[in-house]
Amino acid sequence: MPALKLVFCLLIFFPLMQSCRKTDKNGTLREPGIALTFDDNYVDNWYRYLPLLDSLSVRATFYISNYHNLTAIQVQKLKTIEAHGNEIGYHTTHHINIPKYLEEYGANRLFSEEIEPDLKKMKQDGFNPRVFAYPYGAHTTASNNLLLQPFKSLRLLNGSPNWAKSLTASSNETILYGMEMDNSGNKKEWMYEELIHSAQENGNCLVVVGHRIENGNTNLKVPLVRLLRIIKKVKELNMKFYTVSEISAK
Repeated sequence: MPALKLVFCLLIFFPLMQSCRKTDKNGTLREPGIALTFDDNYVDNWYRYLPLLDSLSVRATFYISNYHNLTAIQVQKLKTIEAHGNEIGYHTTHHINIPKYLEEYGANRLFSEEIEPDLKKMKQDGFNPRVFAYPYGAHTTASNNLLLQPFKSLRLLNGSPNWAKSLTASSNETILYGMEMDNSGNKKEWMYEELIHSAQENGNCLVVVGHRIENGNTNLKVPLVRLLRIIKKVKELNMKFYTVSEISAK
């Protein structure tokens, strides 16, 4: 490794590894692991890769937005995804920027038009979303306080240089920061591997987020080779695949 790159890596990972040593005596994870999460309503795409995930004994959490646009066949596919051990979470009715919406329309309208409508439809169809992910990762302390009333945890996006924010040590988290797996996140492959190693060594859970798997014309997709590389490393280290509810406040 060239000297300059070595210095760079040391500068990045010394504070990272220090901040990764998290402990929580009241909710310590039984074993280190990863929480794979996917956003929006790419049900057909996720269903296509369900046999592959099943073959690798992988579970994930899928946060759904625009549920009202799903066809009856897609709803059935989503039920099958859940029946295979995955979790179905919530991602608003129309995928709006919540802080901007709150500022313009207020909390009552947020709940009546963006939280309750599709949440009610999902419950009528047999789903019971207990965890929430912010569209675009946009949030405020005020929105956190509001949304932690109907949901047990909120997943944000980790857009900071502090990658360790995507690691959690306890099984009673309320705020989670997902590291992007999509091409749009511009992350290097070694970053995921280092964070997985850190989670394994320090008893943490790494939270990651993607949208589509492989397919699509935008960068809002996880390359299959990247997803498989992440899964392979987690399995090599005998780590657990968590759903978000398993690392969220009871």
